[in-house]
Amino acid sequence: MKGGKAVQSIFQGNLFAVVAIVAVGLCAGQSAADWDVYVSGGLGISTAIVDTDGINQPGPVLLNGEDDDASPLIDGAFGLRIPMNEIVPREWLNDVRLPDWPVRFEFEAAGLREFELVTDQSGGTTSFFTEWTATTLFFNSWLDIPLTEIWRPVQFLGGLGRQPRVRQWLDPGSFYVGSGVGFSYLEIDGTSNTLTASDEIYGFAWNVGTGFNYALTEKVELSAGYRFVGLGEQDLDLFNGPAATGEITYTPEVHEFRVQVRVEVYEFLSPWR
Repeated sequence: MKGGKAVQSIFQGNLFAVVAIVAVGLCAGQSAADWDVYVSGGLGISTAIVDTDGINQPGPVLLNGEDDDASPLIDGAFGLRIPMNEIVPREWLNDVRLPDWPVRFEFEAAGLREFELVTDQSGGTTSFFTEWTATTLFFNSWLDIPLTEIWRPVQFLGGLGRQPRVRQWLDPGSFYVGSGVGFSYLEIDGTSNTLTASDEIYGFAWNVGTGFNYALTEKVELSAGYRFVGLGEQDLDLFNGPAATGEITYTPEVHEFRVQVRVEVYEFLSPWR
């Protein structure tokens, strides 16, 4: 598909740009700023589990079943990272003391997903084959919790002492959790010997995920994690020749494992100071 190739080229171009910025980031000095702007690029595996249910008249011909497929995934993002205690002016918080854990707000585009699915048809006829492509645009928010903070209660309750070597190993790492909302662009093309169903659909999408970050330098982080992507139920008309003679419904679940490189590209002091 021409549109799919264009999207693929855009994401590959973004990834090459991020790789170039990584090289700059590895050579950069330490940051003393409160807020920073970053870019990221990532690769992963996206797995779709799709439940399909349809009916075509006359007959009727029933389509029913569940199938799954895995596809490569590529993503790119740019965002703003802010300490939690700097999101709003401190005067607004009165006596409430928040930790300085980083909170990230980002715009992310992801694509290259392509799934091939098979659905059984009643009456001993041939199966119904569907090809999905999915591109998403999200606004995400993530909370990065330092591993040293997670380790602190374990250390205290276990009476493990200071353990400086363990803390030194944990210090570059953090656990992240977050979610996002946005839009999806789906291209769905299904066919059997006699029936077809195809459409291009723009719709609401959301995601929720978790994983781990590890700081390679002051400017560059590596992250790995899992997320669930919700694309919603998709209803398409079934055609037998030029006439619409039925309906087919796809209910997808999308599970993704991703590895990303995140690079700080600009830094500035908190505007609240």
